[in-house]
Amino acid sequence: MEEIGTRQHRSNYIVGAKGTITMAKKIDNLFASMRMVLPEHRTELLKHNEERNLIKRPEVDDDDFGEMCFRIYDSTQYDYAITVKWFVPKKGELGMIEEAWGVVREIDARRKQFKLVSDWAADWIDVKNLVSVVK
Repeated sequence: MEEIGTRQHRSNYIVGAKGTITMAKKIDNLFASMRMVLPEHRTELLKHNEERNLIKRPEVDDDDFGEMCFRIYDSTQYDYAITVKWFVPKKGELGMIEEAWGVVREIDARRKQFKLVSDWAADWIDVKNLVSVVK
């Protein structure tokens, strides 16, 4: 800290890669520039960040879909693990891609879902939301 007259003045300096010293801008130091965030602002900020990461539903070819269903059925018959990616709708046609690894333990043809079971979780996945299935 430098002393200027009788007041103390604190400056933020950044040391660059080549040893250069520059003044830090408030925008570079986000936590120093934001003293307080209201809960309403935090909620809106989180909502905005989530919406920014949403994507459109991927198109799946009929041949690829048939092969994915075959791998799901094989997982139940031969008890081997698969990696499944599926689309989770969040806001209209926008959503996120989720991924899980496990063995298919059950297929519900009436509801068009299957149960993917791993060591730590069990997920019911809609067949219409499949994106990829990898052995």
